Amino acid sequence: MDRYDLLKFVHVGAAIVWVGGAAMVQFFALRALARRNPLAMVEFTRDVEWIGNRVMLPSALVVIVLGFLLVWDGPWELSMTWVWLSLLIYAVSFVVGLFVLTPEAKKIGNQIEAEGPASPAVQARIGRILNISRVDLVLLFAIVFLMVTKPGL
Repeated sequence: MDRYDLLKFVHVGAAIVWVGGAAMVQFFALRALARRNPLAMVEFTRDVEWIGNRVMLPSALVVIVLGFLLVWDGPWELSMTWVWLSLLIYAVSFVVGLFVLTPEAKKIGNQIEAEGPASPAVQARIGRILNISRVDLVLLFAIVFLMVTKPGL
């Protein structure tokens, strides 16, 4: 195994953790919603915030750093359609995560403390953040599609 293969292995592994984690969040969200228990939804959002910051964000950063190293070490160029499209979608996902999902999760936490977990406003806010994260998951799968099919190559 050479350096390129090792980088690719870690890159793909981190992508699995990142995208798989985002998919699992949606499955657990469906489960929490089905319980119709505001406390379960609050616990779920706290768990997602914890895992997002400690597992998914670092995985996303490993993916992008190693992606650039793979372009540098491999036969790829940033000008290739699948590479720059993937980078563009990654940037959108990263910005949404950093400037929408993370601050919104903190606002939900503050609102829970102020109004309680059963507050209709809290539950509505949780519903909005889940909808945004579903769109983000679609973006992540679009990146996976581009990485696998390499259109324009």
